[in-house]
Amino acid sequence: MLSLNNEPCCVCGETRSLLVQETTYPEHGYPGSFSLRRCGTCGLLFNSPRLDNHELAQLYGNNYYFFNRPDAAELNRIPPMYARTVALVGAEYEDNDRTSLDIGSGRGYLPVVLKRLGWDAHGVEISRDAADYARQRFGLETIFTGTIEQFAAESQRQFPLVTAIDVIEHVPSPASFAQALSKVVRPGGLAIIDTPNASAYNIRVDGTAWKGFNPFHIYLFNITNLRQLLAANGFEMEQAFSYNNVPNDRDGKPLKERLRAAAINAARSMGVIGPVARAYFKIKSIKRKQQEVEPHLAEAVKQIRNSPAYLQTRDAEEALARDATGDNIVVIARKT
Repeated sequence: MLSLNNEPCCVCGETRSLLVQETTYPEHGYPGSFSLRRCGTCGLLFNSPRLDNHELAQLYGNNYYFFNRPDAAELNRIPPMYARTVALVGAEYEDNDRTSLDIGSGRGYLPVVLKRLGWDAHGVEISRDAADYARQRFGLETIFTGTIEQFAAESQRQFPLVTAIDVIEHVPSPASFAQALSKVVRPGGLAIIDTPNASAYNIRVDGTAWKGFNPFHIYLFNITNLRQLLAANGFEMEQAFSYNNVPNDRDGKPLKERLRAAAINAARSMGVIGPVARAYFKIKSIKRKQQEVEPHLAEAVKQIRNSPAYLQTRDAEEALARDATGDNIVVIARKT
């Protein structure tokens, strides 16, 4: 494990960081305690000590739940994901090059939907199993297996639209990620980053139970320091907002949610979630293979065509939207 308490911040270079809180994640097989620290200058949140590359590979291989969910559940996530990302810039590409690159494309759910919508959709995915699934399940031969840094070095190709949804919080070096991002977005093209919000109001309410905190999330950005990182790599931010803008209220949460949270916290303290979760996802994986995916894919495309873009939805008008303190943020930036 690697201690990063006093290493220079990847955004601003500050070496001083402040301890925010400590917790444990036995349900993920995370060894020891997990410290969340905040850069003393730009506010970037990061975890320390950091798992090394071998430990990270083991952590993802055994526990990463997104690679074990049914196709139907994953395709249900695509319409709202599209509404807050591609839908906001789609008009720019109606009469132009509709070629896209999705960084962290997973099992290919976003690229296959974009392909159905008329895009020449490409992807980059570090997990070989997930990339193979995208090729075999959806016929996506445009998925590159590796990191965005490897793709940028090997392909030399540039795209008019690049998305990175729930990705930058996972990468061990946001600086090298941003440098590679700059290489794959063509001049005048757009990058869209969607990530948990380090300035989320609900961090104060939920503490270590906040959904953005887990050992898979190495860095957590807010709009300000993400803009700073992108600007250093040749991007100019055009639009930014938060979503999941409803503030949590400890007393006002539905009973079902409070009971579920209590059960999870109790299981955490006993270290029993890990084996149960792995067994559960193994069963889910078997069921997923038996599912017919086409109806769910068609329904996702239908919803996208019949739904408004995110900024026209109710969540965009909720309490936390004004100060961009919702649980997640989206930043749209143009390559200069």
